[in-house]
Parts: sequence; C-alpha cells; structure tokens
Amino acid sequence: MRRSRRFIPFARSVLGVALLLAAATGQARKGEPPYSLAHPAKAGFDVAIVDVAGVDAPRRRIDADRAMRTAGSKRMRSADARPLSITPERDGRWDTLEDGSRLWRVRVRAAGATDLRFAFAHFALPRGATLHVIGAGDDYQGPYTADDATDGRFHAPIVPGDTATIELHVPAGATLDAGALELDGAGAGFRDLYERTRKDGDPGASGACNVNVACPLGDPYANEIRAVGYYEYIAADDGDYYLCSGTLVTDVPHARRNLFLTAAHCLSLAAEAQSMVVYWNYQSTQCNVLGAPAGGFFDDDQHGAVLRATRADVDVTLVELAGSPAADWNLYYAGWDASGTAPAGTIGIHHPSGDVKKITAGPAPHTIDNCIAETAPATHGTHWYAGPYTQGTTEGGSSGSGLFASVGTGGGLARHLVGTLSGGTAACSDTAPGQPNDGFDCYGKLSVAWNGPSPSSRLRDWLDPGDSGVTKADGIGQNDLSQSGNGHSSHALPPVLLQRQRANVAGAAR
Repeated sequence: MRRSRRFIPFARSVLGVALLLAAATGQARKGEPPYSLAHPAKAGFDVAIVDVAGVDAPRRRIDADRAMRTAGSKRMRSADARPLSITPERDGRWDTLEDGSRLWRVRVRAAGATDLRFAFAHFALPRGATLHVIGAGDDYQGPYTADDATDGRFHAPIVPGDTATIELHVPAGATLDAGALELDGAGAGFRDLYERTRKDGDPGASGACNVNVACPLGDPYANEIRAVGYYEYIAADDGDYYLCSGTLVTDVPHARRNLFLTAAHCLSLAAEAQSMVVYWNYQSTQCNVLGAPAGGFFDDDQHGAVLRATRADVDVTLVELAGSPAADWNLYYAGWDASGTAPAGTIGIHHPSGDVKKITAGPAPHTIDNCIAETAPATHGTHWYAGPYTQGTTEGGSSGSGLFASVGTGGGLARHLVGTLSGGTAACSDTAPGQPNDGFDCYGKLSVAWNGPSPSSRLRDWLDPGDSGVTKADGIGQNDLSQSGNGHSSHALPPVLLQRQRANVAGAAR
C-alpha cells in the first residue's frame, strides 16, 4: 500500500484486533494496483478518450477567490462540474484476458485541469469486480467494489492531472448488468490540490501567517488535531465542487458513531452529504511552513455520508459518515460543550486553502448575530465573534471547522468544541505577511444548534441519543480501550499499528 509522506502520531491505546481486520464501507482504498499498471503488456494501450470542457486553472482560481471574498464565506470552490454519460455498454474498450476475466477502460480528459474527480450515478458491480481511477504519473485510487456505493451512487477521490482512466475488472463468470455502472459527472479542478507544481521548500497554498499543527501552539491539542479533516462535495446551488473543513465529534455514550460537524452554508442537503469525500491526516511533520509535504494526502479518506441535522440561522450541519475509519488512521472523536459558556480563549483547527492542517489562536469570544450573507436571516445571539487572532488565521476551505476552548480556559471547557466557522474578514495581514490581520470570524454556537423544532434541525438527539440532559461530553480516541474521554492510556500498540508507526517515522526521517 502506497503511503503518503507524513507521520501521524498514534495514540497508545487501541481497540481489539477484530477491529483492525474489519473492512468498512466508505473507506479509502489504495490497495492492489489496477490490472493495466500491473500487467501493461497484456492490457493493451488503445483506450478511447472522452473530452469534456477544459479549464483555465489560473484564471478560474482568481475568479472563484473573488466570489468567495464577496460573499464573506470561507467555503472554497475547487473544481467545475462537467456532465457526462459514460457506460460500459456503449463507451470505452473491453478486453478479455487470459484467465477469462474482462477489463473495461475509458479515459476522460478536461484540458488544463490540475486534478479530476468523478461521480457515478449507478454503481452496482458484480461480486469480485473492482474499479480503479488512474491519474497522471500512474497515481491511482482503488480498488472499489459494490460495497462502496452510497444509495446506489459513488463519488471517487481525486487523482492528479487533466486526464484519467476509469478501469473496471470483472472476474471470469461474472456478469455486469446493463445500467449497473454509469459515470455521469467529472470535476475539472483548478487548485492543484496534489501540489504537483509546488517545488520542495516552497510554502503551501495558504498564507504565510498560518501555523502548522506541528508547531508548539498545537502541542496541547494533539487529540483534537486528530479529529479534524476537510472534505470536497458537490454544492446543490451551482453543481460545482467545494472544499470545507469539519470535526469528528463524540456522542454522550462514546459509541464512536462517525458524526461529523460542519457548516450549513457548506452543505445542508442529503445529496450534498452523499457526495462528500473526507480527507484525514493531511498535516506537516514540521513547524516551519516550508516543511509542508508535497502531496499524498489522499490515502486516508472516506466517501459518502447521511445528513442528520442542519440549521441555517446558526449555520451548523451534522452528518454521519458512511462506514468507519480504518483503525490505523487513529482518529479522535472530539469533545464538545453546548452550555453556552464563553471560554477565556479559543483555538481553531482547519485546512485553509486546502493546505496542510493549521491551528489558530484567539481571545475570548463574545456573542453576536450571524455574520455572512449565505446564512439565513439573523437570529439573535446565534454566533461567537472570534478575533482578532493572535496566531494564525482562517481562509477559504476553513468554513465549518471547529472553535475549541483553549487550555487556559477554566470551568472544564478546555479542549471542548463550542462552535463551527461561518466566515468573516480574518486573513493574513497585507502589510505584515507573517502576522494575522485585525479582522474577525464568526462561529455558529453549539449551544444554539443544540435545540430546534425537530431532530433534523437540532444536535441534541444525535449527540445525546439517550436524552440524558447533559450538555457536555469529553472526547475519546478511535482506538482507546477505555470508554473514558480525554485520557492518555499507556497501552502498547499491537504489531499491526506498531509496524505502520515505525514505517511512518522512517518516511518522515527521509
């Protein structure tokens, strides 16, 4: 399995070996390579190309950033949607291989795109069949099977370059029913999320004032950092692809349901949740912003989710991710506080501009009405006002990320999530690029989103399913043996995780 060039710290306690061996729908798969890469001489080379509208990536990025600033939102458009209708019955190339199995391939090109992602309207593969997506440099995603479908659809993670091959391998004796597989959309990316054009030593995509989570500021929040990921999805309002951030959160019984908290202005519809692909563990091993890894963060991802609750005025959405994260991703279910008590200081953890994970520090927040045009009409007291920041900032792609109480906060709030980012004016300073400006952000208050007229518009039914009446829960690690939260168990890693940890340490040293 090809791993990315970064080291993710591991908790010292884990679930039983059974969980290590369990497969889960919705996980990333960078497993066995596609047949055409493993057996190039046998696969054949003449594969048809389907061209879709290209993209002027530099110009498109400028236009998208201008529109984002105008809205005051920090959801970031990452790719333009391109409609398709490709099926194995009428498109591409079929080959019968020596063992009687069959190979189908088609290529899709969007000239000028920095990266591509694909949506399948139908994804009902026969038993044993596997699908891969292959991008530039033979970088691939897969194999995927019928179990990866969510409501019969499938959204593949991105691959680099402007041309990609869709490859389906059907075992001997298996039948692919008519209409079982249909590719109905592609996303022509213009932000170079693989950072293929970035040279070693160059800064990442976000501004110079941002702070890597590997810096001293992040040291007290090692658990919370593991709870944060960012995701790409298809927005219903224009059909294009966007990036936002979010946080994996615990429920009161610590059941490790894969509940993911983000902003309603990012996504608020079932179809948007279904299109999500969440990327985990993309972070630098170094504090220096120039030490950011050059790519490879697409190893740890989940696709598909079910909408659980959304509320526009407070700008909060909760989804439940399909399947469970792999045990060796070692994620964390963050704790939260819905009491409405203001912390003495705040920490934000997010992915500005799709960059490696960053951390932001700010003063005590105060209560305001909502603050960006994309949310519903103002309701009194729905948001936290945060800023100006003392370290770091937020940018496009940070929307939906969590606001945490800092470790200096009293009253048991420390390290608990209290809000989600709607947007604002905070950015790196134009006059002092290494420092944040004097702008602000607003975060939807968890305490306001806690209640609502129905389970689909409030958080308490999902975060406190037993109706215990509590408004706070400590976090818990994905692999903690104990049910207690925020602990630091000293249980040893089993051999499977220890082997991966040693491999990652060696990779980081290189």
